[in-house]
Amino acid sequence: MTATAASNPIRPDELDGLFAALSRGHADDAVVLAVSGGSDSTALMVLFADWLRQGGRDPAAHTVLTVDHGLRPDSAVEAAAVCRLAATLGFRQTTLVWEGVKPQTGLQAAARAVRYRLMGEYARANGIATLLTGHTLDDQAETLLMRLARGSGLDGLAGMAAPGRPGPLRIARPLLDTPKSRLRATLEARGIAWIEDPSNQSPAFERTRLRAAGTALAALGLTGEMLALSARRLQRARVALDCIADDFCAEPGAIHVDRCGVLCIDRQRLARAPEEIGLRVLARCIAAAGGSDEPVPLGKLESIVVGVHQCADKAGSWTLARALVTAGPDGIQVEREPGRQPPPRLALSGGSRAVWDGRFAVAIEAGIEGTLDVRALGAEGLADLRRLGRPLKATPALRLVPSFWQADTLLAAPAAGFWANPDLEGRLSAAFLGLRYNSGTPRGAQTRNFPPFC
Repeated sequence: MTATAASNPIRPDELDGLFAALSRGHADDAVVLAVSGGSDSTALMVLFADWLRQGGRDPAAHTVLTVDHGLRPDSAVEAAAVCRLAATLGFRQTTLVWEGVKPQTGLQAAARAVRYRLMGEYARANGIATLLTGHTLDDQAETLLMRLARGSGLDGLAGMAAPGRPGPLRIARPLLDTPKSRLRATLEARGIAWIEDPSNQSPAFERTRLRAAGTALAALGLTGEMLALSARRLQRARVALDCIADDFCAEPGAIHVDRCGVLCIDRQRLARAPEEIGLRVLARCIAAAGGSDEPVPLGKLESIVVGVHQCADKAGSWTLARALVTAGPDGIQVEREPGRQPPPRLALSGGSRAVWDGRFAVAIEAGIEGTLDVRALGAEGLADLRRLGRPLKATPALRLVPSFWQADTLLAAPAAGFWANPDLEGRLSAAFLGLRYNSGTPRGAQTRNFPPFC
């Protein structure tokens, strides 16, 4: 892209290209927009409104979300300014507030995590599946450099994907191939102001230091356009590897999953797989068994794979991301780590659905009276089952499955095949979420046809 083209405003005939992913059968679905008031997110809001009106659609079907972090004296005023502009453009608007004590270190990372948490909660509560963000080509280039400095693997260097991976909240980045300069030119041409965050000028933050080095990097050929091009090509390779990992996971006998959330990988098959595929397969099993929302750390994962290969036919065990990995002569077992971050307790009423401990989808049918306590079965629940004549083996995995209680009465432990009343079967349910496929919809059936209990 020439310097002149990189500073031109976005033209109306470019809008379909920017929002093409949204127009493929989902143009009428409500979305939420993450808008901070900075130039990138403000331009996203303006351009999205233009695109909607080009297609005869009403912006009022969509909601602009802005987060008041409370980190600057004018944060509430800035959030109100975002809402006023959003209303002018025809959107619904909501301000989400970060309450509580702010951390003394890692403030930017903490603020980012809070933003996504608050926006995700709002989207789920309102039945919305897509979040639009204003990430740009410049952000993509900076992300690649930051991750390169950390020794990231292929997934990290692939940067951000324009259409995010499938999940409860799909993150779409329509401006990821667009330079920041074009977005600012678009706003300037319309006389629309934006908010400058002072922290963007602080050398205390890594992105600011990278921007300051931009001229020197460009002189070496490391322009934003070329870095973003590399990220797109690495994304293509990542998708291909994910497809191969999907095939491994879906192969009959490669991975057995039981109803308690224990996964057992065929050790010999894993040893025959290329190292990168083995890493991806084990990472998926750890993510499924541990239930953590955080990515599985690559360096620690590599150490486990090395340890598995070195111990050959011997046994070994490791912990990572709330999961316990145990290698035996024939298989590698992955389960929830006992004692690390105890599973939660949820108070749910009839008609409720939730994800418990990041591992199980729990549901209470409408019509069930009162509030039920959903918690780990634990030693107390196992003792109750034994008193009821169910001689279950007290495995750590069984202690960590969800169970339904009303006061001190155990009503159900679906993973153990127990319902206090036969009428409750199907009305109180808890199903292990299982493996997470990355290249599309799940294709395996590893979570079906379980034995009666673990």
